[in-house]
Amino acid sequence: MILIDDLLIQEQVLTATFACDVRKCKGACCTLTGGAGAPLLADEVKPLQLATLAALPYLGERSTAWLAENEPFEGAPGEYSVSCFDDADCVFVFYENDVAKCAIERAHHNGETDFRKPLSCHLFPIRVANFGGPYLHYEQIEECLPGREFGERAGIPLIESVRDALVRAYGEQTYARMLAASRGEDGGDP
Repeated sequence: MILIDDLLIQEQVLTATFACDVRKCKGACCTLTGGAGAPLLADEVKPLQLATLAALPYLGERSTAWLAENEPFEGAPGEYSVSCFDDADCVFVFYENDVAKCAIERAHHNGETDFRKPLSCHLFPIRVANFGGPYLHYEQIEECLPGREFGERAGIPLIESVRDALVRAYGEQTYARMLAASRGEDGGDP
């Protein structure tokens, strides 16, 4: 593990290669089974609520009907997550051909909302745990095997493939230190 600023980082976050290959995984991270949806930070609840209106035109009947009657999140303060159907599909999923995509992100890219998507989605497959401070770790799931293979073939470091999310979460300066550490340069704290 390495310490950069107040971030404890699993070494694999800095050494792994990865690049999403949605042509092969079909957007599986948006439809994973088993439990709650994507974790939400407390300060993401209101932006998610506001972004819901912008996302509606991209969603199917099931999601629009559900969102007309329910909040886009569930859980208690400190444990919020995005709502899902049948403990799988995120309520904001729409399909383009056979690939699951995020309606919030589509609305964001079309300039219809400032909120891109929850940070936990943006960072994936990096996850953030809390052990008295943030701990970044690499979650390797079977559904992301195409991303691991593509990243290895193309030589794309994991932290470069999620650069925008890391900068959004921790700032440009911390990201530069992470990148330096990933290259074996002095980027971390002793």
